[in-house]
Amino acid sequence: MMRVVPDVNVIISAIIAPLGTPRQVLNAWQAQRFTAITSEGIIAQVEEKLHYPRIGQAYGITEDDIRWVGGLLRTQAKVVVVPPGALAEVVDDPEDDYVLATGIVGEADYLVTVDRELLALREHQGMKIVSPRA
Repeated sequence: MMRVVPDVNVIISAIIAPLGTPRQVLNAWQAQRFTAITSEGIIAQVEEKLHYPRIGQAYGITEDDIRWVGGLLRTQAKVVVVPPGALAEVVDDPEDDYVLATGIVGEADYLVTVDRELLALREHQGMKIVSPRA
């Protein structure tokens, strides 16, 4: 089965825009069309960003919603441990480098993101980097 890392921005977009393309990615995951790969670092980023007032308050995200998302990722995705030695400076954003490392450690086939800097790479160590639409 295909192994996919949904980026932080895709997960958050899927939660706040249930009719958007990122939500289709999460629906495909729930339909078991691929195995989602994540890490505690990605889960922590999702939970942190959902607490931001411009996201959480603006879209009516509750603490229960945040706990549900974290629980879903921890129980339904394959959670990998990213050791410090797996991190490499590939792009200008350490959070993006962590997402790339998650994919490499998790032997992902794809990274799904809307981040332009990551999309510009197109591929990293055998992992294809694609948009949710792709």
